[in-house]
Amino acid sequence: MQPNPPMPHTATVDAQGVHVTTAAGKSRTYSGGEVMTLTQVIDLAEGAATLCQSSSETALELVDESTQLAADCDVLIAEITAKGVGANLIGKCEHLKEQLDLQAAAASKLHDQIQGGEEACRTASANAEVRHGGIFRAVADSPLTKPAERDFYNAR
Repeated sequence: MQPNPPMPHTATVDAQGVHVTTAAGKSRTYSGGEVMTLTQVIDLAEGAATLCQSSSETALELVDESTQLAADCDVLIAEITAKGVGANLIGKCEHLKEQLDLQAAAASKLHDQIQGGEEACRTASANAEVRHGGIFRAVADSPLTKPAERDFYNAR
């Protein structure tokens, strides 16, 4: 079951803060500090999504490297078998290949989980932007916050 999509709020700014009205008609006043916290949450979600993306790419590189090393073990086992020497070495190479296969599978699973985390962070950021975008625009457009929103945030 999909959650309801985020509904944008409308907002106005006055000396008391940012007054927000939801689509359902409920009202609330946010202080400058609360608005600042909302922007920080959105920025943190975007930063986490970027970190997840780079971690996901690293996990994919690990999958590729483990797969390549496992293939190298197969070649090494074939060469040792062809020469008829090193029976103990074959067992060690087979064990190493098994461990590399397990590592590749674990890295692949981790990659999938990280991608889910990245998607969740991007969705949270986008939803907050849609839902609270009116607040940020009200602060930016308000004559009380000219020439910069920083004065609004610092005055609270």
